[in-house]
Amino acid sequence: MIQTYRVRYSLKPSGQHQTGADVITADFQTELDGIPGLLPQGAYIMYVEDLTADRAVHWTRWPKSYRPGFGA
Repeated sequence: MIQTYRVRYSLKPSGQHQTGADVITADFQTELDGIPGLLPQGAYIMYVEDLTADRAVHWTRWPKSYRPGFGA
C-alpha cells in the first residue's frame, strides 16, 4: 500500500527568515524515501505527516540526506 504524506517545505535556505508565503505544503503518494525526488531542488523540509496513519513522521525516519543537521 502506498502511503500519502503531507510535506511542508521552503525553498529558502534554513538560515534565512521564513514567512508564511515562503512555506509550501503539498501531499504526495509515495514511499517516504521517494519524497526528496518529488520536491524542487534545494527544498528544505520542515515537516512530514503520514496522512495514511494520521500522525507526524519523526525526523529520524526522514530520508537521511533531508534530516536536520545532515552534512553540517
